[in-house]
Amino acid sequence: MANSTSVGTNGGLHVGKKQLHTTGKGTSTAKGSSKPTAAAIPAKSAKHTVAAESKRARGVPVQRLFTQVGKDPLDTVVYERRSSAITNPDGSIVFKMDGAEIPSSWSQLATDIVISKYFRKAGLHGDKDEGEMSVRQVVHRLANTARKAGEAFGGYFATKADAETFEAELSFLL
Repeated sequence: MANSTSVGTNGGLHVGKKQLHTTGKGTSTAKGSSKPTAAAIPAKSAKHTVAAESKRARGVPVQRLFTQVGKDPLDTVVYERRSSAITNPDGSIVFKMDGAEIPSSWSQLATDIVISKYFRKAGLHGDKDEGEMSVRQVVHRLANTARKAGEAFGGYFATKADAETFEAELSFLL
């Protein structure tokens, strides 16, 4: 449940389950506490804040939560080879693929959807007849495209390492 913030009828500020009261000295405390809250700490001057901002690296810093440097995030998944066939109501085959590499925990419906909707059927590596045969390829394509778009945006990531971390973390989550 997310914390909510509201102003009470008695002038106190409600943050989540706590109520903040002003002490009349420009500070506020949580109800039943004598310690000042974060709202009571005076803000730094605008000049100081701008100087601190200009010294910081621009772009988004990304921390690793699920992956490790040098390890493929998709190696934690168990894969198996499956077939998929999409048919019309009359039984005629619209699309069929054999031997696609799919996570073993996925249902046949999930298999059919990813193969028919998300696998690139042709145009890989400059070959008009070569298509994707694995969910690994799809995940890499999606995560790498998002990373490259962020880098092309110009300064979206704070560092190259942050861009690599973003791609690895996104791959793990996809």
